[in-house]
Amino acid sequence: MPIRVLIVDDEPAARSLLRQLLADHCPAIRSISEAGDIRSAVKMINNQPVDLVFLDIEMPEENGFALFDYFRQPSFEVIFCTAYSEYALRAFEVSAVDYLLKPVSISKLIAGVEKARKLIGQGQISQRASVLRENLNVTKLQKIALPMADSLLFVQLDDIFFFEADGSYTNVITRQGKTLVSKKIKEFDELLADDERFYRIHRSYLINTHQIRRYNKKDGATVEFDNGLSTPIAREKVKDFDEFIAGIRV
Repeated sequence: MPIRVLIVDDEPAARSLLRQLLADHCPAIRSISEAGDIRSAVKMINNQPVDLVFLDIEMPEENGFALFDYFRQPSFEVIFCTAYSEYALRAFEVSAVDYLLKPVSISKLIAGVEKARKLIGQGQISQRASVLRENLNVTKLQKIALPMADSLLFVQLDDIFFFEADGSYTNVITRQGKTLVSKKIKEFDELLADDERFYRIHRSYLINTHQIRRYNKKDGATVEFDNGLSTPIAREKVKDFDEFIAGIRV
């Protein structure tokens, strides 16, 4: 399906460069329009619907997130263009929102367009952007997007007890119960690597240390959570985990 694109950026040079890169490297794109601010973008979308918006975040008057205030359920997909810090990029990833880091990498641009093509019309971008905005406005990530068979489930990170590997899938154990998601535990470990709440105690378990009720050292080390469930600690992880626990200040 040919893709109709709108580039929203207050810098003409940035719009021009992205337009040229899209024309040169993304043959699925049928047309490219440009807008220098959110209000202009809204008028253009209302007059001529688009499939994919490349959206700068930091702009005068209204930032990129304001676009979602004008559309209750957008039919278009969005790729944010940003120069944010490493922490902020982690917020994009856990919120399942695609982004391009300025200056734009051609390989990431091609991959981003292909990913967006598969998501166009699913109607979840407003919710994903809302979660992203929430995660960006705090010092600690609040929510994570869990990929289901045909949708995303958003859960509070503080509600997660642990992640449990299940082949190419992962069971996520939360206050609401157990959810099987289509992502390997290694990917969650990488996503949450900088979050001090989460610790990989076993090849099959990534735990929320803030939910531990008891640390048992007899008959093989285990941790017990507030929901009554427990997980083992790999033998080779016990020493490091002891040091980690010793560093926790209540």
